[in-house]
Amino acid sequence: MDIVKLLNEMTIEEKVAQLSGGSFKQILDLKTLRINNHAKERMPYSVGHLDRVGGSTDLTPREIAMAANELQRYFVEETRLGIPVLLSTEGTSGVLSRNYTLFPGNLNTGAMFDEHLTYEMGKAIGKELRAAGENWVLAPVVDTIREFRYGRYEESYGEDIYLVARNGVEYVKGLQGDLKTGAAATLKHYVAQGISDGGRNTAPVHLGQRELLNEYLVPFEACVKEANPATIMAAYHEIDGIPTHASKYLLLDILREKLGFEGLTVSDGNGIQLVNHFQEYCGTLNEAASLCINAGIDLELDDVYRRFLISEAEKGTVSMERIDEAVLRVLTLKEQLGLFENPYVDIDKVDEIVMCGKHLNLAYEMAVNSIILLKNQDRVLPVAKGKKIGLVGPLSNRKDFAYGDYSYPTHIKEVYYACAGLSEDEILARSAFSASRIKEFDELYHDTATIYEELKIRYTVVQRDLLRDTYNYYKDPKFEDYELDDELLGCDVLVAVLGETSGMGYENDTGESTDRTEITLSKEQRNLLAKLKKTGKPLILILANAKPVELSIESDLCDGIMEAFKTGYYGARAICDVLDGSVSPGGKLPVTIPKHIGQCPIYYSQRITGKKQFWRNKYLEMDLNPLYEFGFGLSYTDFIIDVSDFTCKGDSVCGEVRLKNIGDRAGSEVIQLYVKKRFGTISQPERELKFYKKVYLKPGEECLVPFCLRLDSLAYYNIDMDYCLEDSEVTVMIGTSSKEILKEETYKLEFPGGKKLIKEKVFNNNMN
Repeated sequence: MDIVKLLNEMTIEEKVAQLSGGSFKQILDLKTLRINNHAKERMPYSVGHLDRVGGSTDLTPREIAMAANELQRYFVEETRLGIPVLLSTEGTSGVLSRNYTLFPGNLNTGAMFDEHLTYEMGKAIGKELRAAGENWVLAPVVDTIREFRYGRYEESYGEDIYLVARNGVEYVKGLQGDLKTGAAATLKHYVAQGISDGGRNTAPVHLGQRELLNEYLVPFEACVKEANPATIMAAYHEIDGIPTHASKYLLLDILREKLGFEGLTVSDGNGIQLVNHFQEYCGTLNEAASLCINAGIDLELDDVYRRFLISEAEKGTVSMERIDEAVLRVLTLKEQLGLFENPYVDIDKVDEIVMCGKHLNLAYEMAVNSIILLKNQDRVLPVAKGKKIGLVGPLSNRKDFAYGDYSYPTHIKEVYYACAGLSEDEILARSAFSASRIKEFDELYHDTATIYEELKIRYTVVQRDLLRDTYNYYKDPKFEDYELDDELLGCDVLVAVLGETSGMGYENDTGESTDRTEITLSKEQRNLLAKLKKTGKPLILILANAKPVELSIESDLCDGIMEAFKTGYYGARAICDVLDGSVSPGGKLPVTIPKHIGQCPIYYSQRITGKKQFWRNKYLEMDLNPLYEFGFGLSYTDFIIDVSDFTCKGDSVCGEVRLKNIGDRAGSEVIQLYVKKRFGTISQPERELKFYKKVYLKPGEECLVPFCLRLDSLAYYNIDMDYCLEDSEVTVMIGTSSKEILKEETYKLEFPGGKKLIKEKVFNNNMN
């Protein structure tokens, strides 16, 4: 396809349509899955994209494929130029549609410390998505989030730049493949989302230029340089008084010029509108449209461009050259995806790919490898066979324990109930959720097992909710009216499943736009734990929280703590396999857990002065140390770890770590390399992760883990904004967490003129 020739044939109306989105429900009859009689009137031209064919309906994957084929047929056969359409959806932890493989949440992905599995997940999502005709994924999230109050913390891989970058790169590589068979990825949310004022969604972000370039931009830059993502999405917030959607500095100077990004830049949902009515940066939507496209937003998720861009072009506030540039990028992506060649899918192959055995096994493997054992006093875990378990808590027998805010069932719950009782026309007008094939909401969870359903297969279990939800949403004075009955008190061990329900606003205590002033479990759940502790029974806590929570009280009360986050479709099986010892927990903390909200921010890679206090070096109420450090996680087995002497060879520091499993169970350990830089022209993080390697060993088995730190990976923007290494002191540390350091050595770097300019950035120290 000669897309330049095609561009020259287009009218301005057809061009602007390519820069806008739309709702497929305007032109598709959801009962027949055929184009309706209003299509020519509502969408006379092809459009840039249509959003969520499955994510806003209860269509099955096969039905989504039928709908996708019909939509493509309309645009290819019944519009003047026959341009196929991008079909977008969410996919941070699985396709956001009914009956797809739902993988663990992003914090679980970070907790694995194994980006090979992230690559396989991306690949699986791409295959499932393309099998049913959708082709563009609004993922991955490569925000480095360090604000505990922020409801969307759960969408991040964690607090660390290197960890986020490695997972983002591998997700994009796996998802996109060669694009002809994979799906287009979207890095989001560009840039520095998740460190906003008060932890509030879309509140301003404050950071300096070096902090932006040396830290929060790095995962985006690594993905651009190593994985070539098709699209990048702007964030909602403003930085230094300018909304990111309207920032030429961020979208053109940094993203295009400095990073060399050549793909498509897209708005977030309502992102252009917010520039006008939320951030009050301009007076009209017309102005918002011209501001955003001139700043670099090529394609919008909504229809502001469609409504206002032609008039702005006629006034001269937007040039045709800029419109043509954006349209050419849209057409290029469609060509790269192979849509001009063949936009259709084979409906008969859908069920062979979606939720296939390989993908489900991967979901289980990811879940097991992400569960973090935080406490195991007197080896209360695993629970011996034959024990009678008292299973309690509001999440002990609910399917939503396993899912975060961008998993299909929890994501659409609010709009599902908001649409209850509305007519089809009213639902269409809202572009909201359309359900015609299900009778009960729980059907949308497919056959997800609860923890109780899985646990009772293995043990004698007495189950009690005691609390009917994780939070007393309606201030019911009888919310805590429960008793611990004799049958429950007769159990050998008590297991409490507590945490958060996540979603988009329907009775959930975390998720997008559900920000918090507290970072703990609800007081009712903490009260429950205190009552359970008084029984004198061994007490185990299984945490099914979406974002990190402060656990000081829980750590005092419980004998064992298992941090599961949101474990996805096979979460119950994975949790119960860890509980009964079938497998060892394999996760490490991708975040730092504080003792109190007053310690925050408390991420491990703060500047040295951020981890001290002059001159008492403590708070009035407590010390400065976290409760659990980044990279921490216990195992059911024990390892002997021997670190060799380091050798500095040219531009690298190399060595090797020998591990031996001396326990009686198989297990994993994560070797972590940290670096501390001092005495340059700018202050540096007190330590920062630069390499990790997860190894799995059977009892008695041993292995050798080589490492080679490339010194160029330590470069930064100095006081003169040169990207370089400077005369400085570098300490290289090997350990099993950011705190537990087994060996360290310090080197002095010296260069002619005091610095070495780095032309090619190094983002990865993996040796394979």
